Amino acid sequence: MKRCLIVGAGGFGREALAWALAMRQDEWQIAGFLDAAPHALEGKNVHFPILGDPFKWIPGPDEVFIAGIGNPEPRLRVCGALAARGAKFVTVIHPTAVVAMNAELGSGCVVAPMAIVSVNVRLGPFVLVNVASSVGHDATVDEGATISGHCDIMGYAKIGRAAFLGGQACVLPSVTVGESAIVGAGSSVVRNVSPRTTVMGVPAQLLFRHAE
Repeated sequence: MKRCLIVGAGGFGREALAWALAMRQDEWQIAGFLDAAPHALEGKNVHFPILGDPFKWIPGPDEVFIAGIGNPEPRLRVCGALAARGAKFVTVIHPTAVVAMNAELGSGCVVAPMAIVSVNVRLGPFVLVNVASSVGHDATVDEGATISGHCDIMGYAKIGRAAFLGGQACVLPSVTVGESAIVGAGSSVVRNVSPRTTVMGVPAQLLFRHAE
């Protein structure tokens, strides 16, 4: 049985721990966390140690990893650096989640409790689908995107690389949210969102453009 290390000991890393422990599998066992902050778990009542800094960790052949960082850009940067050194990332799917048999999930995805990943959906590597969110039929979510809790991604929608959808956001059918875009919590996206912008509202409106 392989040792499993969770990359990131913040709030989402601790959630990923709880969801991973709920899985019924016999291929790996949680050993602890990797985090650059050695005291990140103090006062959190978590009975697993921080074993080291992910930027300094050399992955071993008996180790697998879980992406436990909630924000897209840091998740891609930290987990990508580990993957470049040979780290193998597993996908966490909570037992209460529903994933269609013909959905495609990349390595390192996390699908949280009560989430739904529908038919012919494609999730790229390191995608997070958080609690009670749904990704509708034929939708695509690119590498490293975060779908926060209670979001509704409708059919044929496309979520770009490292995009972030706040809680209870809704993306209408066939609408595209661009790379590294941010959709504010509770927003309804009725038209395409440009890359590296922030939108919010019902319907979602441009707030500002991000620096390159």
